[in-house]
Amino acid sequence: MLDIRTQPESIVSQNKHTSDAIRLDGYSLELSDVEDIKFRDAKVAICQRLTKEKAFEPSCALLKEQLDAGRVIYGVNTLFGGLANQEAIDPMELQRELLLSHMAGAGEALEDQDVKLALILRANSLCHGVSAIRENIVDRYLQLANRDILPLVQQYGSIGASGDLIPLSAIAGAVTGQSGDFKLKVDGHYHPAPEILEKLDLPAIALKPKEGLALINGTSVLTAIAANNCLKMSYLFNLHMILQVAVAEILNCDMRPFSEFIQRHRPHPGQKWVAARLRDMLASSSMVRDINQVERDFAEDDLIQDRYSVRCMPQFLGAIVEDLTGINRTVTVEMNSATDNPLIDVEAGEFLHGGNFLGQHVAMSMDKMRVSIALLAKHNEAQIATLVEPAFSRGLSASLVADTDIGQSVGVKPLQILSNSLTPLLEQNANPLTTHFPVHGEQFNQNINSQGFGSAQLTRKSVDIFTKQTACMSLIVCHAMQLKAAQLDKPVAELFSVSSCQLLAGLTKLTNEHDEEKGFIIGKASSGKFSEWLEHIAKGVEDRTLGNFEDIFDVGTTL
Repeated sequence: MLDIRTQPESIVSQNKHTSDAIRLDGYSLELSDVEDIKFRDAKVAICQRLTKEKAFEPSCALLKEQLDAGRVIYGVNTLFGGLANQEAIDPMELQRELLLSHMAGAGEALEDQDVKLALILRANSLCHGVSAIRENIVDRYLQLANRDILPLVQQYGSIGASGDLIPLSAIAGAVTGQSGDFKLKVDGHYHPAPEILEKLDLPAIALKPKEGLALINGTSVLTAIAANNCLKMSYLFNLHMILQVAVAEILNCDMRPFSEFIQRHRPHPGQKWVAARLRDMLASSSMVRDINQVERDFAEDDLIQDRYSVRCMPQFLGAIVEDLTGINRTVTVEMNSATDNPLIDVEAGEFLHGGNFLGQHVAMSMDKMRVSIALLAKHNEAQIATLVEPAFSRGLSASLVADTDIGQSVGVKPLQILSNSLTPLLEQNANPLTTHFPVHGEQFNQNINSQGFGSAQLTRKSVDIFTKQTACMSLIVCHAMQLKAAQLDKPVAELFSVSSCQLLAGLTKLTNEHDEEKGFIIGKASSGKFSEWLEHIAKGVEDRTLGNFEDIFDVGTTL
């Protein structure tokens, strides 16, 4: 696991996994489990211990007992939010009306992977057994998720205050079959939920007091989007490190800035971690310089030390990896939290009104992730600018035009322009959303709100743009590697590190140039292929087929 903690805390329960499913207990879901669900189609079920102990029943029983005793309980025999001073006429019908009234989303459908994970995270949250909801409803969520039968959830409608009320209502209404206005997706098409449930021999579920509120009060949708963002960024950060190693080799870096001694005297954990990875990855390279070579180059008017984008990698990337690590931890905590209101303390016999549904932690984490993405893109931009300029590239041609194409090709100039167009979008997107919440939200009741749903989606947009910029960077770097090898009249494999060679091999496959030994050279012969290549590479990043990096990092787990 890619983790800079020396003694990581663990709340992982024993025997969480069985041979056939990831078992939810409300406390121990990890991003690695999300990775298994996404890439290996792992199935999910309620922990057998919870079922055996009938852990969902006590809160339901206490709710009934308190209602029979005449207690006033928010959202059960009262209305909601700014209307909570009104008594509910029919507590049973109120739960159905709650779902129907919040069927108010707008925009395009959310991505399937986000909706599927939202179903699972809502179920996991309810496994705390503090929300007065029946086990069969929680199990229904997992049945549909495991079959990839997913509700229609739209991209607009949540302020992340009382959780994701509108998106979670779309899920709850569809899963329980409240009306034909709620939709379920089967084979790529949406149909009225009751029709699909009937075909699956799953009857509609009449909600009991509080169950509708338990289903829609929470952060499960924004957290699902955030968790998928975390997985993608774990991989993208690893790929960024590999690209930076290749750049350091192309520019014949001085290894001394990555020394353990330097990091020991400024011991930020991320800085130490990055420097150690750089030392390990560059150990197999013949392209780096020792102090004698640096001094010989200085005698020929070269700089005595590398430019910042290479020399300061531990400091620059170290700060980013610390932020990404913290974001992953925060999202993991949120995935394993009960975010309903009120929560039921069975032992004390109390209903506790609180604010666990406020998505502030995840919202701020997503704002922070967009800053990290913009910084990584700027790092790429600095390196591209260095590689294409002969004054800085240590002997490479202008715009990396191959010798055979001088006077006929513009080299990687269009790719640099593409990167130049993407990076400002990421910079603009790095502005925080959490500071823009409306203080008048919902009758001044939700007068602080996280905007976590929007922030998570903005971050997903940044991840997608950064994926495209990384594809662009990959083409430029691999082309530069081959130009450098041609200058030295040696094969790439004799000069460059294992990770850089793996990168080139993976990229060669994705661009449909099957001679991995020869690779590919960007020039006149490649005219018209850039868009196609970039699409293939971006897809390779998305499905993790760009090289075999698991030998370098445990890709996709918590940073």
